Amino acid sequence: MNTTKSILIGFVVLIMSSAHSFGTNQLYSSNDIKVVFDETKKLCSKDNGLLWGHNLNVPILFVDEENGLVYSNKNSSKLKLEEMNQIYVGSLPDFIKVEKGPQKIDKRIWAVIPLPLPKNKTEQQCIILHEAFHCLQPKIDLKPLPYNNNHMEEMEARLWLKLEWKALEFALQNEGEDRKQAIIDAICFRKYRRALFSDCDACENRFEIHEGMAEYTANKISRTPTDFKNYLLGKLDCMWGNTSFVDCFAYYSGPVYAYLLDDTDFNWRNQLGSKDDISILIQSAYNISLPFDVFMEAEERSVLYNGAKIMGEELDREITL
Repeated sequence: MNTTKSILIGFVVLIMSSAHSFGTNQLYSSNDIKVVFDETKKLCSKDNGLLWGHNLNVPILFVDEENGLVYSNKNSSKLKLEEMNQIYVGSLPDFIKVEKGPQKIDKRIWAVIPLPLPKNKTEQQCIILHEAFHCLQPKIDLKPLPYNNNHMEEMEARLWLKLEWKALEFALQNEGEDRKQAIIDAICFRKYRRALFSDCDACENRFEIHEGMAEYTANKISRTPTDFKNYLLGKLDCMWGNTSFVDCFAYYSGPVYAYLLDDTDFNWRNQLGSKDDISILIQSAYNISLPFDVFMEAEERSVLYNGAKIMGEELDREITL
C-alpha cells in the first residue's frame, strides 16, 4: 500500500471512530451504517422476491457529501472502497451524482442515497427500499416512459384528485360493500378528472407505476399491514394541503390502490405493466361494474365527500396564487 493511500485510509478510520449518533451535520460510525445495512438485508431476505420475483438486496451507496465519503454494502473496483467493520468505505468520486436514485456503476445499478437518513428505523428502510425498487424496475418491465403531470396545478384537477383521495380513504377504513362503493366512487372521480384534461391518462399512470409502486413496495416490506394502513391514512392528512400535487400525488394514490388490491385474491402484481392503469386492475379484483353515466355519478356522489368544501379550498388557493 502506498503512503498516500495509507494516509487516506487512516484519515477515514480516524473520523469514523469519532462519529456517533445519526443526525444532520453529524458523521456516521461504521457500526451505525452496518446496523442499517443489516436491517435492509434482513427485510430483503424476508421478502426474498415474494412481491416482484426479485430480491431487493441491491448495491447501496450512502453518500456523505459534506465529508466526501461513501459507504456501501457491496464493493466495486471503480469505487475503490476499503472494507471496514463488514461494510465498504471510501472517498466520494467525482462521477457520482449526489442525488437519490439509481446510478450505473461497474455495469451494475446502485441505489444512491445521500445522508443523513431519518432517525426513525422504519423511515430509514422505506427510503432505502424505495430506491432499491427503482433499481429493480427495468428487470420487471415497470420502468415507464417520461411523464409530465403539470395539469395537476389546475384547480379542477386538484378538486377531483382530492375527491378520489377521500373516496380511497373511506375504502381503507371500511370493508365489504361499503369499501366496494367507495372504490367505485374513487374511479368515477378519477375518470371525471381525466376527461377534463386530454391525454393526461398515460402520464398519471406512469407516475403511479414509477413512484407509486416504489412507495408501496418499501412500505409493504417495512411495515406490518396495520401500520401500513395507518401510515396511508396519516399520509393523506400530510399531503392534503400541499401547494402542488404535480410531483407527489402518486405517492398516495399508487400505494392505496396497491394496498386495496392486496386485500383480494387477485394476482395483480404479475399482471401490472409500465403503461397500465392500476384502477382497471382494481375493477377486476373487486368485480366492479361502473355506472352507465360515470360523470353524472361523480357529480352526484361528490356531495357525500364534501365536494363543495373542497371546491372552496381550491378557490381560495387560486386567489392566493
